[in-house]
Amino acid sequence: MKLSKFINVTVTTALIGLVASSAQAISLSTYRVYLDNDNNTASFVMFNKGGVPETCSLSLVHNNFSEDGKMLPQDGNELPDNSAEPWMRYSPRSFTVAPRSPQTVRFTIRRKSNTTPAEYRSYLRVSCDKVEEPINSTVTNSNNNSAKLTVQPRIVQNVPVIVRTGKLDASLKFDDFNVADGKVSFSISREGGRSVYGKLEAIDKSNNEMITFRSNVSIYPEVKKVMYSLDINDMPADQVAIRFTEDTKYGGSITHQQDVR
Repeated sequence: MKLSKFINVTVTTALIGLVASSAQAISLSTYRVYLDNDNNTASFVMFNKGGVPETCSLSLVHNNFSEDGKMLPQDGNELPDNSAEPWMRYSPRSFTVAPRSPQTVRFTIRRKSNTTPAEYRSYLRVSCDKVEEPINSTVTNSNNNSAKLTVQPRIVQNVPVIVRTGKLDASLKFDDFNVADGKVSFSISREGGRSVYGKLEAIDKSNNEMITFRSNVSIYPEVKKVMYSLDINDMPADQVAIRFTEDTKYGGSITHQQDVR
């Protein structure tokens, strides 16, 4: 039993190091894919920065969110109603990326007649392995018992894929402000038929300059209210505003600002 625990800890540590090493090899040009009737194609580039080939496979997985913003893995094999899978195509789905070379992945919306405007979402699971012999290692415990292990470096990333089949609205509201220890915490309530994606900023109202920010903020349709916090560097609360600005590349144009109160 002690040997088993020792091996588990050692293997976990080794795998973390190997995944970190592998993760440095493959980079993505974007971490979000967006399709709608006006933007019916999209693509991103995977670049292998390493010195050995990487074999990669792509598949779709599905996650939902609770009303307070916690991710909930999809149970079972049945596609959820909000899955993007029936609404898009992508290729290639498996390939090998040569050292210091790119690979483009392309996406296309599936057009269907008489569709009701709605938003659909899946996650593109990107899984890559180095094309090389697995790494063999031996771990030994304090009693000189040993076990031989075979591990293979791997990188796995999940990229949100959003498909909208018509024009949808959304609105935001900030509430539940609390200022303590140089930070402001607050809730964001979202209403409407679509998600929002963009940047949160704490703003100095005296000069409209940014104090701090948080990028890549996503709030999905099933989320009703979610909490965030930003550093304000001990600035008085009555001099601070919170601003959310949508990224126009992903189908939104909201800019919402409220004073901290």
